[in-house]
Amino acid sequence: MTRRLIRYLTGLVIAALIALGLHLFCIGSYSISTRSMSDALQEGDRVFVNKVRNVSNPGRGRIVLFKGHRTQGCQAPLFLSRCVGMPGDTVIIDEDGFRIAGRLYPKLPKTENMFRIRKDIKEPLMELMRGLNIPYRSAGEDSLSLTFRLTSCEEVLLRDKLPRLLQIEWLPGERRRHRFVIPAKDSLYRIDSISLLICREAILTEYGNRASIRDGKLYVDGRHTRYLFFRKNYYWMLSDNEDEAVDSRHFGLIPETRIEGNVWFRWYSNDRKKLFKRIE
Repeated sequence: MTRRLIRYLTGLVIAALIALGLHLFCIGSYSISTRSMSDALQEGDRVFVNKVRNVSNPGRGRIVLFKGHRTQGCQAPLFLSRCVGMPGDTVIIDEDGFRIAGRLYPKLPKTENMFRIRKDIKEPLMELMRGLNIPYRSAGEDSLSLTFRLTSCEEVLLRDKLPRLLQIEWLPGERRRHRFVIPAKDSLYRIDSISLLICREAILTEYGNRASIRDGKLYVDGRHTRYLFFRKNYYWMLSDNEDEAVDSRHFGLIPETRIEGNVWFRWYSNDRKKLFKRIE
């Protein structure tokens, strides 16, 4: 009787260890509590996440679970986004948004853009903006024109009203176009003003006290450098639902060490037709 009990308890312990190992390293079960991916996942859905790392995990275009920044004394929060940028991809940033692998991903609606108008139409413009509850955010002026900032949503509102109410010339600000490459592990990476801004946290995290940034330049071990090797792969994440988005537009580059894995399939949902189907 005692031997049978010992074997039974041993079996339970082994099963528990296997289940724990699967949860920690292979498969995790999570409940969805955000609408950031509302087209693909709904609040209340319960999903399995594949934690086994390989060339397709995380995969391009897949919904991925990743950790946010950890604050002192607290666990790092978890977020859902779509993996749109892979190590080595070139990201082009312009006034329309982010262009990655030939596809345009728009900026957040609250992103502010620069515009210029003729100085003589300031008063009618201000009156219109007050009527639309749009704040006037001045960004400077010269003898002929005014420069100010609008969010994408505010721009749409103004463009809709201006042609009918005020025949004015709309002069958008200068088109600026920047590009950077998402760092890939063990690849030589060129540092310029844009990549230094985008990769700042990654550099300081990987190189610690060896790295410092002064006057817009990177120094490693006290020497100015224009090239760098990264020890991790990095990714660019964007959420499907911009209104609920917490992604690379906030966090910047996401290192592989903060990625839990691809969201695999639902094991619980109010919509039974979606159960146990691969999530894209």
